Amino acid sequence: MAKRKPHGHYCKVCGEYKANEKFSGKGHAAHICKACAKLSPAERSEQMTLNRLFDLPWRLSKEQIKWLRNRTHDKRRLVRELAQELYDLRFKRPDFTEPEFDELDELDEYGLDDYDPDDLDEEENEELPF
Repeated sequence: MAKRKPHGHYCKVCGEYKANEKFSGKGHAAHICKACAKLSPAERSEQMTLNRLFDLPWRLSKEQIKWLRNRTHDKRRLVRELAQELYDLRFKRPDFTEPEFDELDELDEYGLDDYDPDDLDEEENEELPF
């Protein structure tokens, strides 16, 4: 079967496909719906940037990497935090010098620090009749 095309037009601010009636005359060409056209230019720009950050593919081109790196220094807090998180997720190497948890500490939490597997083997041998 052929893949169906989504109905309506795509709004590049909110990232949704909406009906033809949701766009004004100029909105069709600009790909901005009536609801998003009412937003202030700053809000519209922030929403478009967030939408682009959420839609980034895993493998980035050089231009996309540069754009993402620039967004990590953005003046808008939400954009900056999301871009930094995405950048760290893709490009920062994990630090293996410190373990995330200590197995002995985990045993202490459950009261298993006195556990000795050799004692268990001796007890099992005593209970067996043969």
